[in-house]
Amino acid sequence: MSSKTVSRAAVVALALGNTAVNAFWRLECPGSIGLARIDPLMDFDGLSGHVHALKGGSAFSAKSTADDLLKSKCTSCGVKQDKSAYWAPPLYFEGDDGTLTVVPEKPPFKAYYELNAGKTSDGKEQTIEAFPNGFQMIAGDNLRRNTTLSGPDPDESGFKGPYTDKSNDEREQLAIGFNCMNYGLNGGQKKEEPTLYRHHLPEKSWIDANCPDGIRLELQFPSCWNGNMDGGESHKSHVAYPEWINGGDCPAGFDRRFPQLMYETIVATDQLVGKGGKYVLGNGDPTGYGYHGDFISAWDEGVLDRAVAECTDKSGEMKSCHVFEFTEDSSSCTIESMPDELKDEKTEGPMSSLPGGCEIQSGPERATKGKGASGSSSGGKSAGGSSPKNKSKDESPAVNKESSSAPVADAPADPVAESKPEGAVFAEKEDKHEEKAEEKAAAYVAPPAPTTTSAPVEAPVADNAGNAIRTDIYTSNGIVYENLVVVKEVTVTEGAKAKRTPGAEHVKRHGHRHEHVKRHGHGGRRLR
Repeated sequence: MSSKTVSRAAVVALALGNTAVNAFWRLECPGSIGLARIDPLMDFDGLSGHVHALKGGSAFSAKSTADDLLKSKCTSCGVKQDKSAYWAPPLYFEGDDGTLTVVPEKPPFKAYYELNAGKTSDGKEQTIEAFPNGFQMIAGDNLRRNTTLSGPDPDESGFKGPYTDKSNDEREQLAIGFNCMNYGLNGGQKKEEPTLYRHHLPEKSWIDANCPDGIRLELQFPSCWNGNMDGGESHKSHVAYPEWINGGDCPAGFDRRFPQLMYETIVATDQLVGKGGKYVLGNGDPTGYGYHGDFISAWDEGVLDRAVAECTDKSGEMKSCHVFEFTEDSSSCTIESMPDELKDEKTEGPMSSLPGGCEIQSGPERATKGKGASGSSSGGKSAGGSSPKNKSKDESPAVNKESSSAPVADAPADPVAESKPEGAVFAEKEDKHEEKAEEKAAAYVAPPAPTTTSAPVEAPVADNAGNAIRTDIYTSNGIVYENLVVVKEVTVTEGAKAKRTPGAEHVKRHGHRHEHVKRHGHGGRRLR
């Protein structure tokens, strides 16, 4: 291999051998505190123009600050000391008759904290810092309905990155993913799609034919920081993506480094196979290009700092971090105070329009902020928060793997210049601190994408000694539940004696594993 040619496989192999980087954990959120038109970043102290799936601290509201969130009575996520807020638009199914229903999630929602370090623009090694409480940011562009990236989505063969010649806006477009879930892939015939593999929402007919286990919505946040707590009206100008999207060096002006945050949501499109219609995000986007998410950091004092410094396990299991205390039943946590105007608003369906009357806009031009379309990348008062201590459609216009080779229409220029961080374009290659892309690729060890959700191990079909006698499936708050009731003999130990007695056993599906758990009664368990 020459010094200027590096295969993707070689980079991944080198990265796996690097012990200094690539630790991460998956913050699992089995529950959702609600589906509601609330967005304290873009629509502070008001109603959002579109609906969001809300995760995290129960004190979340239209004017939440970190101080408010830290007073939450509970969190829908698995770590007690984390009351942060994580939110993004859910996916809806619009039937041929125009009726809309939310597509249930397959919990848990996951927020990845990836400890991918790099260098500053002048070549200095970076130290990863914890998010200060009150820090807030948005990833993605609510109004985007097209792509400025050339050609189809990059496929998994060949070398990807570094993207030093791309603007922060282009790197933002590469930071969303709609990945096909097919747990039947085996025998080396095919590989599971890697993280951030596809940057648009495929047509429903293609999903039906190719994704028997649903699709995975992914959103990578920037990790390079200029030291400001918020990014103005866009809530983005204070951060920038590193050169590899999920790792690498930072552009000039953004020399401080945070954990790389990524959202993962698996949705049950497999429940809708064969039904005529299309998918659309809750912000009225049928293309996927406008997928976005919001974040406000609110951790108990010192906990995230310790986790960043001490939790360096590469398994991704949050329970491998000794700093964390874990919730017992986060799935029951709900929002403490719903605005009166939203208490009776239908958000799950069936309904004739998206919540708030949000208009479905397919593009290719940017969406407009018409009825229900607020919360764009250009509006909104800062929610503020604690100060840190010692821290300063139709897819026809798009080219993609699933459709024809129709040309990509040029997207109009983004009118919100402020949303594009100044200095987020990397220095020209002749800069003394910048190597040529090929040389940089050879010298730099790219962090591999974190281990994302993989195939579950199916529970065996029982016979008369432990036969599944009933499967009850239902949805609540946008999440699908399943009761799988079996009859089985269980052993109950009383002192030194053990006797066999018939009992009921539920199969609890969690974290893409199927575990037999002894329980009395027939309470529903969340389907994973």
